[in-house]
Amino acid sequence: MHPITFCTHCRGMRKGWNVQYLRHCVMCQEWVLRSIKLLIISILPVSLIWTFPIAVEIAYSDLEPGRAVDQAGLLPVPDRVQASMEQLLTEYEAGKSHRTRVAKAIAVSSRKHDVDPRLLTSIMIVESRGNPFAISRADAVGIMQVHMGTWGEEADREGVNLFKIEDNVDFGAKILKGYVERHGLWGGVRRYKGWTDAPGSREEADQYVQKVQRIYSSSLPTS
Repeated sequence: MHPITFCTHCRGMRKGWNVQYLRHCVMCQEWVLRSIKLLIISILPVSLIWTFPIAVEIAYSDLEPGRAVDQAGLLPVPDRVQASMEQLLTEYEAGKSHRTRVAKAIAVSSRKHDVDPRLLTSIMIVESRGNPFAISRADAVGIMQVHMGTWGEEADREGVNLFKIEDNVDFGAKILKGYVERHGLWGGVRRYKGWTDAPGSREEADQYVQKVQRIYSSSLPTS
């Protein structure tokens, strides 16, 4: 008597050399193998999903502590720098209504142009006290008091809105970086003020530097 086997797909059947059992061996068992393969293929993406965040975490672990990631451009945003500059602005009562925005703009632009954020903030406090709509008698505009006679055409070419905080801070950081590279740190600050060979210009520039240095020195970490 031939033993009976049962398959959920083929139902009950006699084992042996009969058509139903042979068809089961060829087709049904192959179908089971295919199902197993499909199951493995389904599990694989899930495994990758679990693995991928770990890789992302490892990649971002190289960033400096205290830096978040800008979701728009995936660029590190120096949060600690922003907080420190916001504190400095608060101490000098600068940019009261938009202090956080100014501090973030300084943090981002100082990193972009490789400029000391404390220096950039100190200059901005001396220049405008954080007023993005400031206009001087010498036709200097905005929060970083960009001189229109010197930089106006370039600002127009680059589409810079000098009354927008982020644009003005970024343009000012770019100008300062160029001056510092050519004339050294405090020589660059003098040039930012507009130091020329005109009589009295050096004295005025030196007084300007002293104001910036007082603010800058007060923001240095104590040992």
